[in-house]
Amino acid sequence: MRRASASIIIGMLSCVSAAMAAPAATPVTTEQFVARCKSDAAFCRIQIMAAEALLERSRKVCLPARVSKDAMANKVRDVVEDILDEDPDTFRNGPYRALMDQIITYLWPCEPVS
Repeated sequence: MRRASASIIIGMLSCVSAAMAAPAATPVTTEQFVARCKSDAAFCRIQIMAAEALLERSRKVCLPARVSKDAMANKVRDVVEDILDEDPDTFRNGPYRALMDQIITYLWPCEPVS
């Protein structure tokens, strides 16, 4: 009885560890980020919302009340994709987070841009 229970537990643990062993890689470059956004919209939205929240907390970004978080995330995703399409040689291998932060800061600065 003990051997049967032990083998069941070992079988369950090996299934769980196999499922956990291969999570999708976190993108580093802009090209990887855009590819991941195309295959996993939820991941993309979460990454953009997290970046915006940090920028907002540091008062670098002030999202207007009329702009929803989802609309903001969609806009940023679209702009990142457009930038990569327009100039892939410059942005393909660059860090996506720096580009995303610059886009968010440009679109919704707390201070008026003169």
